Amino acid sequence: MFDLEKEIAGWLKSFRKQRAFDEGSIREMELHLRDHVEDLMANGVDEKEAFEKAVEAFGEVPTVASEEYSNIKRKTSLRTILFATMLNNYFKTTLRTMMKNPLTSFINVFGLAVAIGVCTVVYAFIEFDYRIDRHHKKENEIYLATFFIDRDGKEEQYGLSPAPLGKILEQDFSTIKSICRIKDGNAVIKYEDNVFNESIRLVDPSFLEFFTFPLKVGDPGSLNDVNSIIITEVMAKKYFGDANPMGQQLLVKITENKSKTFTVSGVAEKLPQARAVSFDFLINLKNYDYFHSSFDFNDWREIIGATLIFVPNENDVQAIADGMKKYIAIQNKKVPDWAISSTELVKFKDLHFRSRQIQKDISHDNFYEGRLLLPIIAVFLVILACFNYINIAVVSAAKRLKEIGIRKVIGANRVSVIKQFLIENLMLTLFALVVGILLSVIVMLPWFKSISGMELSLSVSDYNLWFFLSGLLVFTGIVSGIYPALYISKFPVVAIFKGTIRIGKKNLLTKIFLSFQIILSCVGITVAVMFAQNSNYLYQRSWGYDQQGAIYLFVPNASGFRQLYAELSKDPNITHLSGSSHHLGNSRELQVVRNEKREFEVVGLSVDANYFETLGLEIVDGSVFDDGTLTDQFAIVVNELLVQSMEIDEPIGHQLKIDSANYTIKGVVKNFHFNNFYYENEPSIFTKAQSENYRFLTVRSREGAEEEVYKNVRQQWASYFPETPFRGGYQEDIWGSFYKELDIQKVFMRNIAYIFVILTALGLYGLVTLNVAGRIREFSIRKTLGASTKHIAYGIVKQYILLSAIALSFGAPISYFLAKANIDLMYPDPRPFGVDSVLIAVTILALVLLGVMLMQVKRVTKSNPVEGLKVE
Repeated sequence: MFDLEKEIAGWLKSFRKQRAFDEGSIREMELHLRDHVEDLMANGVDEKEAFEKAVEAFGEVPTVASEEYSNIKRKTSLRTILFATMLNNYFKTTLRTMMKNPLTSFINVFGLAVAIGVCTVVYAFIEFDYRIDRHHKKENEIYLATFFIDRDGKEEQYGLSPAPLGKILEQDFSTIKSICRIKDGNAVIKYEDNVFNESIRLVDPSFLEFFTFPLKVGDPGSLNDVNSIIITEVMAKKYFGDANPMGQQLLVKITENKSKTFTVSGVAEKLPQARAVSFDFLINLKNYDYFHSSFDFNDWREIIGATLIFVPNENDVQAIADGMKKYIAIQNKKVPDWAISSTELVKFKDLHFRSRQIQKDISHDNFYEGRLLLPIIAVFLVILACFNYINIAVVSAAKRLKEIGIRKVIGANRVSVIKQFLIENLMLTLFALVVGILLSVIVMLPWFKSISGMELSLSVSDYNLWFFLSGLLVFTGIVSGIYPALYISKFPVVAIFKGTIRIGKKNLLTKIFLSFQIILSCVGITVAVMFAQNSNYLYQRSWGYDQQGAIYLFVPNASGFRQLYAELSKDPNITHLSGSSHHLGNSRELQVVRNEKREFEVVGLSVDANYFETLGLEIVDGSVFDDGTLTDQFAIVVNELLVQSMEIDEPIGHQLKIDSANYTIKGVVKNFHFNNFYYENEPSIFTKAQSENYRFLTVRSREGAEEEVYKNVRQQWASYFPETPFRGGYQEDIWGSFYKELDIQKVFMRNIAYIFVILTALGLYGLVTLNVAGRIREFSIRKTLGASTKHIAYGIVKQYILLSAIALSFGAPISYFLAKANIDLMYPDPRPFGVDSVLIAVTILALVLLGVMLMQVKRVTKSNPVEGLKVE
């Protein structure tokens, strides 16, 4: 008769004789063999055949006398087989456990999958941000010349540079192999009936050598020809459709009186979306002399958009930077109002991430806020999901106590049990990782792309993605599994079989985990609530003037301005008209003002006397300019911030020096915003514009007549400027992109709040279930003795009231300060926040907690007390 125990003992004896394995490994082998035999027998295989097949799965046992293999090879070969068998066995155990406990398995997998899905979206965002401008092959050899100016004790860094700087650097330093200067402008570009307002970039011919923008057709060297123009594939489609753009003629008009015909000599391939430095049209910088004959590239008072240098050897950069100090005295002598304090050569590779600190930079950073906030949200969600998993895993352990007891009886030590649970947990986490990636690719990434417009993606060829996912797998697998493994493996065999184990009852660590869950959730929900409140506040916030009902347009020339002004003055729906050289939110001039106390860089706008009333700028002191007189040539109107910044006690009549002239303050207007609310309010001045310099025409319509007035403005424009594209619009739309970002922010943060609520609910469900499972016999006895639902509910709820109160007392202030700090980083003047934001988050959490506990109360009250009194 076949004796299974005797056969297993004999099989193990052969291993002990070889002394190739320690006792712990032999116990592991025995456990896996028994599990394999049990699986086969459960599928109808008889005991003897099951044993033979299990042994065959392990492979033949090598003998000590074998001369074919060395001792090391025997150990390695067999251990490899054992390891593979062990993993296979753990995989089956994991699947069996998940199938036996579908609800807890769903909570575990779903919680981790959602957190992992968010992490992959954040990875895609960070990876996209990192790739910006990284396609340029010479990114490590290109440097932008920047300079610092001291403004009232604060140093401001600028990406602009004096016009002569590039050529002088090239002459003075042989280590500079080439330079590239950039000057940007606006132009009207025409081809047949296609006429558009465009941005055009005037550059040195080396531009396409510095930057990697391959041409689809054409020669990069054609930029040397001052009559050639290089365009992008998008612009080629816009102007020429399916026709061949090469050799076509484009009429370019940059200034009022001058235009020039250029021949298309190249079309760039589709530009990468991950870019900050870009272009639509490129022409040779020498053309700037043609369009602006008064501009002198040898004059240190003239400024260009950027001066870049190409230095192949990084060791030479410091010597160039030190040598640039000699130019400071030349610049400061020529332009004392823009006195340079120091210079810096910024590597192009670093420019995108530093562009927020560099004013007037050719690059830009639109991802600063997301770079700060998104990783924090992802980390919080992963930790929250891990806490959820821990609580659910400990609950599930109650159903596996017998399994643990049997393993220990047949020789498994605590390390073996810990190893088993950790490996099983890693397998479950791997499953969650796969689900999370699918969730990200199918749902989260498309949704994020739809609201943000960013072309985020995950590529299987991105080895950094695999490192990230591997690290995420190991981190979540170990962090979520280490405590349950340690907790479950500590139970003694005797207590397991006696049934005296009460999992979860008075378990301090699980309560600590719940406290952290509440705090993390409170932070996440509070951040979402505060961002939503701040977005609503910014929607309603005043710009400092009345933008509703105002319409502006940029007029090409002075005569056209006068004609349009006269024609629109006849419109009964227009209440005010004004002319200006600059316009709020669109055009300004940086100026330096000083008095005996302070010196500031300010926003300067040249306007007529009607501008203030047309835009609804409020006068708080003094008066505005007089219309039709020359007496205000050296008068200025300033905003309140300038008065405050320059510590002027009596502003009216106070004199400020601008350049070499003295100007007298005639009036003070209420503070207004030139830029959107991402930017600080700035000190500003208004000077009176000369009529021949009017380029902006601003009108105010009667209430309810905005559409009619706008239609009339477009018709009059078409009548006077039939070949010039309309440049203008509603004043309220001037920050359209900003409000679009607010909408994106609200939608994103609202969904993040939903995720925090869902994960918190799952975690609370796990912990309350743990408590009820550990006290089911107690509740059954109470029900048998006649306890009411009220008493049972109190027995479930009472331990959480104090715990939740303590957690929220810590979580509420932490949430407030963390959320407020994040918003303060993004907005210089956000909504004034009080306790209401935190109270909303606390209320949501309290309702979630109450709802979960009521579910458990209902479950206990409807359960059969007889079943609860049974002892397994």
